[in-house]
Amino acid sequence: MNKLNFETVKNKRKHHKLLESIMLPYCLELDSNVGRTTPEKTIKRFISSIADMSENTDRFVELCYLDKVLIGFAYGKIDREEHRGYVRPGWGYVMEFYVKPEYRRNGYGKEIYKHLENIFKSNGISNIWLTADPVTGEPFWNAVGFTNSGERSPENNLYIYEKHI
Repeated sequence: MNKLNFETVKNKRKHHKLLESIMLPYCLELDSNVGRTTPEKTIKRFISSIADMSENTDRFVELCYLDKVLIGFAYGKIDREEHRGYVRPGWGYVMEFYVKPEYRRNGYGKEIYKHLENIFKSNGISNIWLTADPVTGEPFWNAVGFTNSGERSPENNLYIYEKHI
């Protein structure tokens, strides 16, 4: 396996097009996996919001390259009480995660996850949570050590997975 390179998104103007190029197929795949259709305008607003939030110090958007080819990304944050939605204060939250289909089953997803886990550890985080789509998410997250809490997220009704690191 070739070594991956990571680029941290901290400049929304510089990285917006790159984020859009990797997140658009991610959003379309996620829609397919959960049986919905999100309007492209809504997806583009979502991507813009991630670009905007990437400048916050408690958010981590990591682009992943194999050589010079963008093959995936990870987006995580440190949950804080003042955040909107379902929150586990002091936990790391994997908000979005994607590896292009043609690069899966080569260990790249595990390497991307490990990179994000190390970012959380370096920020004093010892627990991580996420929700996983049932098609591609659940098998992957189980393989990297997450367990299904049995609880469903009130925001998307997907199971919550958690891991102590």
